[in-house]
Amino acid sequence: MVDGQPVVEAVAAALEPFDMAYGPDGRWDRWRIDGWLPVRAGCEDDPRVLRVSEPREGWVPDRCDGAPRGLLDFTLVRSAARERAEAVWAEWYEIARRCPAGRPLGDFLLRHRADPEGYSLDAARLDHRSQPVMQAYIAAHDIGPGVIWFESNDPIGLFGYEPEPYVGNRVARVVPASELLRLDGVWVEYGDYPNSGNRFDHTSWDAYYRAADAYLDALPGDAYVVQIHIHS
Repeated sequence: MVDGQPVVEAVAAALEPFDMAYGPDGRWDRWRIDGWLPVRAGCEDDPRVLRVSEPREGWVPDRCDGAPRGLLDFTLVRSAARERAEAVWAEWYEIARRCPAGRPLGDFLLRHRADPEGYSLDAARLDHRSQPVMQAYIAAHDIGPGVIWFESNDPIGLFGYEPEPYVGNRVARVVPASELLRLDGVWVEYGDYPNSGNRFDHTSWDAYYRAADAYLDALPGDAYVVQIHIHS
C-alpha cells in the first residue's frame, strides 16, 4: 500500500452510490477521510494503518484515520466513557434516591397528544417539572425557570433509576460516527430506528449507536474501518 491509496480508492468506490448528484437518495455532496480511531498497542507502525488526513509527522502514534478492525482497540476509550457515565449517573441518583420516583416527560407528552385540547403542552411540561425529583434536580444544578425540558434533556428519562441503560448508551456512542456504511453497502443512521416521532426523543439515537457499536465489534479482523467526514 502506497500512502493508503488502495484504501482511499475503495472508500471512494463504496461512497459513490450515495453521491447526491445521482438522485434523492444521496447522502453527501463532498466527503473527506478524517478520523481519530485508536490503534492497538504494538500496531502503531503497521503499514496497513491509514493516516492520510494530515501529514504523518503530525499524528499521535496511537490514532489513525482507519485500519483493519484487528489493528484497532476500542477498550480504553470505552472504559473512559463508562467511567464518566457512571459518575454522571451516580450524581443524578444521589439526588433522585431522596425523592419519590418521577415519571419521564414522555409520559406527560403521551397524555397531551391523546387529548391536546383537554391537556395542553404547557400543562404537561408544568406537571413534569413540578415533580419533587425534578425540583430537586433543578435546585441542585441551579437551573433557571426559562429552561424548557425535552425528552433529550429530561433527567428522569435520560438517566432512569437503574444505571446500565444510561451507561450502556453512553459507552455505545464513543466509537461509531453518527452514520454507518456497512460492508454490504447499506447506509445506516438513526432515522432507521423507531422513536416517538418527537425530534427531541433520543430513543432512535440510542438504538442506532448500540447497533453500530455491535456491528463494528463483530467485523472480521481484516475488514477496514475508516472514519470519514461528509457534507450534505
